[in-house]
Amino acid sequence: MRHAPLKFDSVDEEVRFLRGLVAVQRLADEVLEDCVERQLGLATAADVFLTQCARMIHAQGAFVQVMGTQEPVLTRVWGTGLTDVVGWAAARGPLPLDADRTVFVAALDLGKLVLGSIGFVLPGHFSDGGLQVMALVETIAEIFDSAILSFIALSEGHTPNERLDELAAAGDFRPNARIGKYELLNPLGTGGMAQVMVARTVNPGGVSRLVALKRILPRLADDEAIVKQFLDEAKLGMRLNHPNLVTVYDFGQASGAYFIAMELIAGVDFDHVIYWPHGPLPDTLLSAILSQALEGLHHAHEARGDDGLSMGLVHRDLSPHNLMVGFDGRVKVLDFGVAKMRNARTVTLPGIVKGKPLYMSPEQATAERIDRRSDLFSVGLMLHEALTGKRAFDQHDDTRTMESIVNDPLVRPPGIANHWWAVLEKALQKRPEDRYRNALEMAQAVRETARPMKEHELGAMLADKFPRRLADVTAWEQTKNRLASQRR
Repeated sequence: MRHAPLKFDSVDEEVRFLRGLVAVQRLADEVLEDCVERQLGLATAADVFLTQCARMIHAQGAFVQVMGTQEPVLTRVWGTGLTDVVGWAAARGPLPLDADRTVFVAALDLGKLVLGSIGFVLPGHFSDGGLQVMALVETIAEIFDSAILSFIALSEGHTPNERLDELAAAGDFRPNARIGKYELLNPLGTGGMAQVMVARTVNPGGVSRLVALKRILPRLADDEAIVKQFLDEAKLGMRLNHPNLVTVYDFGQASGAYFIAMELIAGVDFDHVIYWPHGPLPDTLLSAILSQALEGLHHAHEARGDDGLSMGLVHRDLSPHNLMVGFDGRVKVLDFGVAKMRNARTVTLPGIVKGKPLYMSPEQATAERIDRRSDLFSVGLMLHEALTGKRAFDQHDDTRTMESIVNDPLVRPPGIANHWWAVLEKALQKRPEDRYRNALEMAQAVRETARPMKEHELGAMLADKFPRRLADVTAWEQTKNRLASQRR
């Protein structure tokens, strides 16, 4: 299906398509140059490239799988709903998944030699069979082929697949570089502004610990406004100290990169919990996760500045991805990157959306003044999604979703229990004054609705339901210990 002929309805449509191709090529050049220069490895390059390409084409999810001689040696996944990466990796072309989604899969190949697959999940079906999208995905695949070759550095007498086997066995897909005193180990994920990696501190005497190291993406590193926002997040994180907020240890600049070193949460994000394939979520689990998250939010909302006055802090970017549930049963609220404080800048930075439309409050969607009760609306939206598997006002389009949040009444989902409906109905009131007064009040309502699972029970359940993630976490610790012993 590669190089299928394309037809455009207008010159403007063709220009938009060509601009997309140029943007992908420019992104690939930036990612490769950065990762080669800093010795960050193929896994890191794949992570950044996949995530940014997915955002460019408005994909809901994406994956890339690189093959050795017999089996995959590298798999990176972005987004949600990717339950059958192994099956999809063998497909080619557009593949309708259900009434709402289509996955587009292209081969990573060099002539007859197949190096793997790359795929993107987009909402909807396509009247033209998805030819334009597929052509763009195939171009992305061709560009990533070149990226793989840049990292393989073929040896004489070795096939590309054999070389990939060797690199995987040697652990060379892991980043092998430092940013300041932090040695990079594995990529964790990439967002619109930054990438997060597992790193370990490198201290005298062999003492080290694992951290999550967040760095600004290379294409944004020279943007003064984005750097200021990034450092604002770091400084705010250093001020907040609560068991249900992620701890920020350090921030600064090294090796030409701005970074934040923070607590590494050994667990899964709430989005993975919501969509686990193990049936409905127990009420006690939901109560434990949300009540802990609300306790952390309340502490942030109550934070005071050096002058003793309330900082007026509002997270305004809450989503299931920003709640981490640890295997120790402790819940952490993450990412105050677009938090609003009293007297803080309110201008929107170019290319950075302050808040996710799916989880905005009505006042946030209409750019009105917001306070802590805006975050409570976002928590209500997450509770709705956890109970029903559906987002309350999702219209599959950002603008229409925000309009629905502002104007459409909340419809009671069929089968929802009365006790949960009471919490949802109050949290999702259109007027802030009709919601819970603060996060502590909402946390108490959640606990009264269902007894929260104890931390050790929550941790044990997650460890049982997410064995692969638990294995990843164990591997991080083993890698840290191995590297520490090598340097003694």
